[in-house]
This record gives sequence, C-alpha cells and structure tokens, in this order.
Amino acid sequence: DGQGAPYFLDKICVKFTSEFTIGRQHKLEATEINTLLERSIVGHSDSADLPFVTDTGVDKDAIATGDISTWAPWYTLFRQQWISELHVSEHEAFLHPVACVLVASGSEADPVATLRELQRHQMANKVQTQSFSGPTTLFYFMLVHDERDTAILQTVDSKFDQVRRAFGQNCSLLRLNSNTDLLGTDSNDRAKVSSVWSSYHAATQPLGPPPECTFGTMMTMRDVAALRDSVKHLMVKGVIPHMQYIIRVLSDKTANQRRGITGRLFSAGRRYFGATTKTSGTAKGSDGDVYFVYDSPEAMLRKLADYSFMLKDFRFAQSVYQVARRDFQSEKTWKCYAGAQEMVGISKLMMEIHATKAEFDSNFEDAISMYLYKTQTQQHFLAVRCIILYYELLKHHRLFSFAPGALLRVPGSVASLFALMNEQAAYAYLKSNSRPEMRKFSFYAMVAAQAYQGAGMADLAYRCLRAVHLTLGASFKGTSREIELDSSTTEKQEPPTSEKEEQENEQADKIAALCSNWTAIDSHINHELGRQCMAAQHYDEAFMYFMALMGNDKVPPKLQAKYLQELLQLFLDSSESQAAAGQDSDGGPATHPPVELSIPAIDPHQARIIMSPDLEGEDGLLTWTRNGSAPAQPDAAFNDGMAGRCCSVGEAVAVLLVVSNPLTIGVTLNNFTLECKFDPASEAPESDLLLPKYEVSTVQSVILEGGQTTMVTVQIVPKCAGSLSILGANYLLCDILPTFRSLRLPGRRLNDTKEHQLNVTYAPETTLGFRIDPNLPHLEMTLEEFPDTLMSGSMCQVSLRVKNCGTLPCKSMALWLSHPSFFDIKSPYLVADGEDTPDPVYVYTDAAANVETLQVPNVLSNMSTFTLVGQAAQASTDSTSNESGLHHIVPISQLDPESACIVPLWLRGDRVGAHALKICVGASMKPEPLCAGKTGSESNAKAAGQDSCSMRSRAFEVDLVVTPSLRVNAFMRPSITNPHERILGVDIENVRSDLHVELVQTTFSSGYYQLVPMSAQSPPTADPGGEQSETIIVRVGPRETINLVYRARPYKTPENGYNDSLDQLTLPEMFTVKALRQFIYSSEKPTASPDPIDLVYSNHAFNGQGVDCIHSSLQGFIMRAQANKRRSMLRSNFALIPEQHFPTIFPLFETFSVDFVLFWREIGGEGRLGHHSITGIDLGIPCDYANEALNPPAGGAARTWLADTAKERETLISSIANRPSSLNRFERPIDVSMSASSTNDAATAGSPLYNVDVMVTVYNHSWRYAYDFTLDLFSPTQLDLSAFEGAHLEMTGSRASWSWIGNTTHTLTVAPHGVAKISAKLSSLSPGVIDIGLWHLSAKASPSSIHHDPSGSAQFRSKSYECDLYSHQPCFVTVGADAAA
Repeated sequence: DGQGAPYFLDKICVKFTSEFTIGRQHKLEATEINTLLERSIVGHSDSADLPFVTDTGVDKDAIATGDISTWAPWYTLFRQQWISELHVSEHEAFLHPVACVLVASGSEADPVATLRELQRHQMANKVQTQSFSGPTTLFYFMLVHDERDTAILQTVDSKFDQVRRAFGQNCSLLRLNSNTDLLGTDSNDRAKVSSVWSSYHAATQPLGPPPECTFGTMMTMRDVAALRDSVKHLMVKGVIPHMQYIIRVLSDKTANQRRGITGRLFSAGRRYFGATTKTSGTAKGSDGDVYFVYDSPEAMLRKLADYSFMLKDFRFAQSVYQVARRDFQSEKTWKCYAGAQEMVGISKLMMEIHATKAEFDSNFEDAISMYLYKTQTQQHFLAVRCIILYYELLKHHRLFSFAPGALLRVPGSVASLFALMNEQAAYAYLKSNSRPEMRKFSFYAMVAAQAYQGAGMADLAYRCLRAVHLTLGASFKGTSREIELDSSTTEKQEPPTSEKEEQENEQADKIAALCSNWTAIDSHINHELGRQCMAAQHYDEAFMYFMALMGNDKVPPKLQAKYLQELLQLFLDSSESQAAAGQDSDGGPATHPPVELSIPAIDPHQARIIMSPDLEGEDGLLTWTRNGSAPAQPDAAFNDGMAGRCCSVGEAVAVLLVVSNPLTIGVTLNNFTLECKFDPASEAPESDLLLPKYEVSTVQSVILEGGQTTMVTVQIVPKCAGSLSILGANYLLCDILPTFRSLRLPGRRLNDTKEHQLNVTYAPETTLGFRIDPNLPHLEMTLEEFPDTLMSGSMCQVSLRVKNCGTLPCKSMALWLSHPSFFDIKSPYLVADGEDTPDPVYVYTDAAANVETLQVPNVLSNMSTFTLVGQAAQASTDSTSNESGLHHIVPISQLDPESACIVPLWLRGDRVGAHALKICVGASMKPEPLCAGKTGSESNAKAAGQDSCSMRSRAFEVDLVVTPSLRVNAFMRPSITNPHERILGVDIENVRSDLHVELVQTTFSSGYYQLVPMSAQSPPTADPGGEQSETIIVRVGPRETINLVYRARPYKTPENGYNDSLDQLTLPEMFTVKALRQFIYSSEKPTASPDPIDLVYSNHAFNGQGVDCIHSSLQGFIMRAQANKRRSMLRSNFALIPEQHFPTIFPLFETFSVDFVLFWREIGGEGRLGHHSITGIDLGIPCDYANEALNPPAGGAARTWLADTAKERETLISSIANRPSSLNRFERPIDVSMSASSTNDAATAGSPLYNVDVMVTVYNHSWRYAYDFTLDLFSPTQLDLSAFEGAHLEMTGSRASWSWIGNTTHTLTVAPHGVAKISAKLSSLSPGVIDIGLWHLSAKASPSSIHHDPSGSAQFRSKSYECDLYSHQPCFVTVGADAAA
C-alpha cells in the first residue's frame, strides 16, 4: 500500500481492447435511452407484477428477504450497458491502457523483428502519446504457438528464448491447439468453451449486438485453461509490478504536493504572481473542457490515485484524491474536480467502513452538480455514471435510506431515464427501514409511472401504477402479526409478546390507516390504469378501475365530470367492440351485462318495505302475548328478514329506498326498477304457476344533484302465494350505462357456540323480502280526528275505522295501547248498523248515591290489550271484566269482506308533556282470543306463561302534546276528635289564564273509608248516606285556587254491617306480605291472585247532577288509569322483580288507600269535559309491610344450590329494603282517650270526697298487629315515684288533691283497627276542674298476629312492633255540682 505495508490482492478484473480512442461522450438523447430501455425489457415480459405485491396485499417477508435487483431486471441490464458504453476521458486514468500486449505467432521466422515492428505501430505510438500512462506504458510481448504445426515444434522454444533475450522478462509463451479432431463429439465440452466468451460478452455488452463470429470454436478446455494461466502470468509478472513501480515513482515525485503547505504555496504563488492564469500542463479535451496532460503534477496525482484505487489501496487513493481535488479546484478545471470528488466518495464507500451520510454524500452531490452545471459541456453520461455507482455502493452497504436522495439527482430531461431512477428510488423506500415506507414507495412509483407514460412505455407505467394500486389498500403480512382488512378472517390474533412487537403493530396500523386515506392519489391511479386498459382494449379491467373512481367523493367536480364522461364512453366503446365481434351464444345481439357502481349510494339497511303504502302506520306480522306486553317481532325475524313481513295476494307493497349521490356533480337514473326473485309456495295450485308471479313498477327518471339524497319508491304487486326477495336495483346511469346495485344484507354476527365466540363468524347473507300469504287479512285501518294538542284532564273523541278489503272474513282482532290511561275504549260497531253515535264519555244521573259499595277484582293486570272482534262469550281482554257485572267492551263476532267497523275512542290528557302514543291493531282470519274471559288464578297463570299468538298488525305512532289546566294536590292529617278518622284536603289550582272551570263531582274510592265533605262549598246533607238536600255551584277562575276538605271516617263498621275489627288475613296488604315472602324465599313462585275487594265509593255532586262512574264504561277507564300508575310506581320501587310477577304479588287496591277523581266542565270556550285523579292516597297508619316480607318464614328459606342464586336473593332483599319510597316517618299505632262518665256529689252523699267514673279508650290504628298492652294510671301523689318523660311534676292547681281508686294497672289486648275500653274511678277532695291525663302505656305486638319467625333479624322488623306511650296533653274533668253541665 501507500505506506509500504503488504496487503492481499484478490479478484482483479482485466479488460482487453483492440482500440484506444479518446472521444467525446454520448449526448443524453431520449431516443437512444428509450431504445436502450426497450432492449432491456425484452425477455422480461413475465415480470408483470412485483413479487411482493399480490391481489390480497403486500408481503412484508418478501420485501425483507427479496433482492431489489430482481424487482426490475431491466435496470441491471441498463446499468451494465451504460457503463460499458462510456468513452475514454482525458480527466481520469480509468479506461486508459496500463499495458500494451504485442503478440507474434510461433510460425514467424523472426518473431523478434515482428514484435519490434509492432512496437513501432501507430496504435502503440498513440498509446504512448495520448494515454494517461504516457511513455511509461508497459509493453508485454507474447509468442503464440499452434501445436497443430508440428514442423516447428522443435524451434518454438528457441524462438521464445530469442524474444526473452530481446525484450526482457515481460514475455510469455502461449501454447494452443487448433486441431479440431481433438475436440471430440462431446457437445457439453463445446458448450463450455463457447460459454466462456458468451459470459464475458454478456457482462460487458449485455445489450450490444451479438459478435460477428463465435469465439472458441477451435479450442478445448485445456486451451482455455492455458489462456487463463497466460493472463494470470501477465498480471502477476508484468502489469501489477509495473503499476507498483509507477506508484512508487509518482509517490516520490508528488510527495511535496501531498505533504500539504509547500505545494499549496507554490500553486498560490504561480496563480497570483505568474504571468498567466493557465499552467503549461493543461490542454483542451475533445469536449472543450480543460484537462491536465500526463506529465503535469496534477495529472501525476490523479494517475497515482487511480493506480492505487485499481490495486484496491482505497485509503491511500482517497488521500491522494483529496489533494488532487484541491489543485483542480484552484485551477478551476471543473471536470477534473468533479472526477476527483466522485472518486473521494467512492473510495470512502469502498473501504467497507460504516460512515455517516454527511461524510460521503456531499462528495457525490458536488460531483454530479459539477458534471451537469460547471463543465464547459454538460457531462450527462458521467453524471449518470456517478449516480449509478453511488446507488450500487449504497445497495452493497444496504444503506437504502440514502439511495433515493442519490437517484433523484438524475436530470429530468429524459423521461425514460427519470422514470427508471424514480422506480429504483421507490424500491429503495421499501427496504430503507425495518418496516416498508409504503406511502413514499407509492408516491415515487407514481412519479415513475407518469414518466414512463410520457416516454411511451405503457407496459412499465402500467406495472408501476398497478403496484401502487394494490399497495395503497393492502395489508401487511409480517412474521410477528397479520393485519387483515377483511372482516371475515377467522384466525384469532395472538397478543404481542414484547414491547417491540407492540410498537411494530402500532406502526403497521398507522401505515394502513394513512394509506387508506390517500383518496386523491387512488383516484389518479385508477384513472390512469383505466385509461391504459381502455387504450389496450381491455374493457373488463378498465371497467373495474373506472368503477372504483366513481366512489370517491373527494375528487373536484371537474374531474368527477371527466371520469363519468370517460366511463360512459368506455361503455359505448366496449358495446361497439362486442357488436363488431358478433352475437351472444343464444343467437341474439350482443348485450353488455349490468355493471355494479357505487353511485348512487343505496344502503339496504335503510330500505323499508311497507304493506299497503296508502295507509298510515307500519304493517307487519307481530307476536301478541297474553300478558298485555307490546306486540313484538317474532323470534325468527332475527334470522329471517321475511319473518315479520307478510302481505296478501293482490296487495300493493311499496319498497322505499334512500338514494344519495356521493358525487358533487349531478347524475340521472333512468328506468329505475327492482330485480326480484320469487319462490312459489309449496302448497300453491298448479294454476298459479302459469300466472305472472308479480308486477314491479318502473320509475322513469330520478334526477340527483351533487350531494343530494332522495327517496325512491317502487311498488310491487304479488299475484300468487310464495315469497319474494329483492336482489337489487337496476337502472340506466345517465340513460347510457346499465347498472345494478345489490341490496343484499350482511349476515349477523354469530355468538351461539364457543367456536363462534372465539372466532369472528357471520351468518349467511339475507335479503330484503316478504311473504305472500292468501290467508292473511287485508284490512284498511285509519285513525280519524286525532288531535295534536290536548288540555290535561280533558276528553276528546276519536275513532278507529277498520275495513276488510280481503276475500275472507276476519274472525279475530285485538287492540293494544302503549298508554292505556289516555284512552277510554267503547264497544265497536259495524258501519252498516247505522250506529254513528257512540256512548258519551260521561253518563250523568240525578240518582247517584253519596255512598255506594261495589266488589271489584283486585288483580293488577296489564290493561293494555282489548278484543275488538271475536267470540262474544269469551270476548273481553279487558281485565276489569268479571262475574260482578262490571262494564266491559262487547266485541263484534266477525268482520265480513267489504265490511267496516268503527271503534270509538275517547282520548284524555293524562299527563302534561309531549307523548308518543302507540296504537297497534292485530287481526287474524282464525279465532285467536288472547284471553278466554277467565279471572283469578287461571287467568294469571296464563299471564305468567305468556301464551302468545301471531297476527298481522298495523302500528300507529302519533304525537300528542298535553298542556296544563288544573293542578290538584292532596294532603292528610289525623283527626283530633276521633283518632280513627282522617282529614283529607284537596287543593285545586287553575294554572291557565283563559280557562273557567266548574266543578261537577268528586268521587273517592277506598277499601275502608267513607269521605264526607267538610268545606264551606259543600252542601249540607240529611245523613251521611242519604241524598243531598240542596245544590251549590263551585267554580275555579283563571289563576285561582280553592280548597276542599273531607273527613275520612271508617265505613266498614258494625253500623254498616261489618265486623267490629278487621280480619288481617284477608287484607290485600297481608296478601302482598305472604306473596312477596314466597317470591323471595321459596323455590316456587306465587301463582295465586288477590281476592276481590269491596270498594267504598263516596260521591259528592256539586250541582245536584252527578256522574255515574260505577255502572258505566268510565269505571273501567278509571281503573285502567289507576292500574297504569300503580304499575309505574311498582316498577320504580321494585326494579328487580320481573313485571310479569306483579299480578301475583301486588294488588291493585290497598285497604286504607284512597283514589280521588275530580270531574269538571269548562264554562264557555269549547265546553270541554274532563277529570283529574290522584291515586294511592294512604290514610292508614304508616306501615312498610313490604319490609316485613323480607323476614324469612318460620320454616326457613328454601335452600339454594348455586352461589349465584343466593347472591341474587341478597341483592333483591337489599334493593327492597333500601328503596327510595321506604317510609321515613312514624306515627304511633295506639292512642288513648279519657272521659268522665259520672260524678258523685259529696254533699248529697254525706261524704267529704267526690268520686268520678272515668272511661279509658285504647285505639289500635294498625291493621297489621293486635297489641298486648299494659296501662298504668298515675295519681298526682305518685309523680315523684313514677316520673316520666314530658310529665308535669307540679302538685298544685288541677293536679292537687285527687287520686285513683281501685286497680290502676290494666293488661288487655286490642285487635287490629279495634278499640279496648277500661273503666276506672277517681276521688277528689274538692270540686272543680282537675287534670287526669297521667298515664303510661306499654304495648307489644301479639304473637298470634306474627306470621314469621319473631326471633329473626331486627333489621326488617316494623317500627310499630312495640311502643311506649305517655300522656303529653292534659285531660280535664269537672268535679262538683255542675259536673253534669
């Protein structure tokens, strides 16, 4: 090397040439480069697609392991040919001869003379005068002997000795044999010999013309080996030692220059103080650029560096190149400077040392720019050579991230060359990092495609565009994870096992998301691919790309119009091509099948199939249950889209499609219709098979502006029984292109089995469709006179009109209401009967009793379903009907064809606000009563079983706004005069400013109390149960408030024919305690229903004429409203109890609650009638009996085998105990009153004492418990011994000088809601008024009234289980002569 140290030299390539000419480099001509590229592509037509790009995605493994040179093999051929066609240049020693080989034949008589003559040859002289080696060029002498010439075999050695003596050691003897008989008949041997020269030719001239003759035909493999040995001897013994010698000599001569400061000072002095700016060692080359002659110091430096580089001493060569570069720059010989810069960068990369980009990239960048812009003549060939060498070295070091920057420096004047380099830059981005940079690859591949297109190379442009097209929407298939865009993939993804894999996965997701958002580029690619396929007459593939264009709404309007026009023109061209090609296989004219475009957008999920579209409401086949819940879609509707859609034969069906234009330009759809598939019913008669199955209407024209969405309605009329599926829509786009849009729905996600849960599995695709059943009813249903706004409490008459348009009678029809408290249902009637005047909403009577009892069912049923048509004996589904003769709806027996009936409805504004009322009418051709008229346990058992039937139904949904009118509130307090009585007040406020109201009647219903008016507005009565003696008018003006006060007194007393005390076992409250306890703790749920209850109706008519709300349909309407509110309250308080169990746990009415109804009429205005109600006013003692049910029964709770069941029970108990409505207030269940029954006068009796008989009455307000109590009576003298809370300890005044006589401690039992009376006597020393209210009562619930384990948890024990009472108020008694007064 340059430092004198030895190193190993291997793999030296030697180039032999027969001519040496310094000529001008080729110009960068497009025609020449295009021809070169076209010749490169020949033989690689099978490389249509890149090996790592498939129809399903991009294979990351193929990118990581693939060889970039195989992705575009024509680049390799182009590179080799480009380098081989470079001419010898004066600025560098490369391609200049290092040695000149002179060859003489052994048959020459005087080979020495021949060699001397060759040494004086013109070519040898040219090498010594024009080459970079100059006079130091090595002459090597070779004597070739043909062993076939045996005559001179003895003299050839002597001749070689003469040559060696004449020319020295630089001689060699080559022995060959041209005897063809020695070749033999082995064809393999001939092929081996010929392949030697063919491989050399392919490496040096891959795209050059084939040689004029075939080399090696007269040689054997032994001759080839001899030739190789001769070349090796030439290099080892001649050329390399000669080059080493030149390097030593030049190193000595240029030592000062390479040493640094001296050479630079000499050069600077010559430049600034010399007579001329040009040195004598420069000359102009063939291209006009200045270069240094071979004997100049600068040329010596370049020769020294080049020779060192040829012998692979790259480090020494780099240092010399850097010295020469400075001299070339100072002399402004830019071509030489560019060459030196190029070699500095190459030397750095050849040293196999990993360097940063800044260390070598600037050298190449400077060299390329000098070649292109600083030289006298632009050196395009040298610049491109520099780029190619730089790129190849980067590939060798796998520095692919630096490669695009180098390749993109190629001049863009020649499109084909620019495309080739951009294509290589795109491939480099795929291998630049651990994950391919797909966006950059796509961008530069597009640039390359555009350039190829400009150069007329459509095949290469198509290849690049197709790669980008497949890449943008592709997924990556890596070794650590698969990213699949297809939702139907069933392979379960394993979680990443390391943080590195997670980062790779996130990066891959980002790349996939960003690539999918390149919509503008995707449109450009599809357009270019479509145009190329169209030009190549590949119409099917062109359609594919143009159809993809139509779905992009982010393209500017002008481009969208252009794309659409080209698509239509493509269809016309393809139609003409098919017409020219011939006819269809059936002999008819050739037709183009409909294409499936993305315009317009039609979402099958938004499609609606409407039976009888001229009618209001939504039609379908629904399942009706016996428990009164809302009709629902059948279970089969989840798997079969047709399960809930049925129609009769000949009935019009409308298909509503939401059609939207995603483009910003307008389009027209002509002859819009539906493509359907009809499957006849299995039982259809043969005559129906010959008839047309259905008729589909056609919409002539649908005009869609840019971004517009419209509704398209297509009608279908079925002609026979079966099922009809809608496959898609057919139309002509812009009246030219036949288009088909599929309307198939994707299958639902399956989650039934473990396999479904572990894998993503979908059910088969379903279609829009419906069934045609001739046995289905065909009814026209309309709601008439339904208001939009209603005042709260007011009643408005509406009606439901039903007409049978079918050919069979309708034998079952039911009505379901989502808000039953809003509707009062009257009995339906046929229009032919002429009953056009239905029953009034209120029935007025003058004979209404003030108090009336009526036994009613106490079952909390869902009163939402009513039978309109059916069997009269088992007609009503109204749960208020029973054996007591309450009013119920009387249905009609059947609805004959072409007959109509009217169902009168009275609508009431039950609650203020906006409401969405749903009304559903179901009908069937066969008798299917939802309830057989049963009551009690049998009916509720069926309700719990939820027996159901399927009926064709039409659902109406109407909006109603209820505005406020009256605000009614109630309050209650105990009575002072009678502890068993309550005072109930009702506040009535008119919140409107334009409403004048007159009160008509108040009605109270209770299971225990009778309410008697106390307010001044109430008329006097003859007796509590008699008739009113006079009338009074009560009115409430605008913004006015009045108060009505009523006394609630027990009605179920011995005076009215009832027992003295209540039987708690028969009370509805006790039924709830037992049923709820059974529901919580027993394995068998309750099935029994509450017993009927005797309700006490208290009527108070203000003007003498009252409303009959007991014997009219109003009674059922009020009960439905009460039941609806009761169920709403229970749903909020007992959320964990299923609603189907409410009828067997909770009654409709409670014993001590009061339901209040206020009837009124409007004065003036519209004369509206209405009523307000308050449900569930509790007048009894506060008792949270539901909490008592939380105590387990005496026999214990049922055993649970599963821990989850026990946990559910605990959760249920906790929710009931902590419900918000749990009572927080407490009233003592027992009261004590005292009164003096008689007084003895001391003067007449002759005694100084006054004796008084006292009656002590103990009241039990609780219905739940009988109490065992102890009553202690205290005298004033005992206060100091028995002081109690709140007692007055003074011994003066009314508490002085009296005492109890006889027994003062009494132990008794008082029944629920009963009275216990105790007789006592006291004695006083003096007459006057005394306070005897000194007592203490201790009470505890009687064990006989406890129906659960009394030793259970005290957490759920009632607050009234036991109590201690003291006297807190005085009780005055008069003692003396005037006591009777």
